Amino acid sequence: MKVTIQEAAEKRGKTLYILSSDLSIPLQTVYGWQRLNRLPRQDYLDLLCRYLQCGIQELLKPDYAL
Repeated sequence: MKVTIQEAAEKRGKTLYILSSDLSIPLQTVYGWQRLNRLPRQDYLDLLCRYLQCGIQELLKPDYAL
């Protein structure tokens, strides 16, 4: 899976710094999801989706094309 939180945030005029600050998530954690392609826990995914007003499919995309 490819984590695309930064793309989703930028579409809504947010940076990863603002996102982490607004959601009280350490910036290192957010960068880990984005740069290291680590998957957020389900509770964080739900929180991110509510904050960014998007679905999980916008935040997580397969690494392969069908």
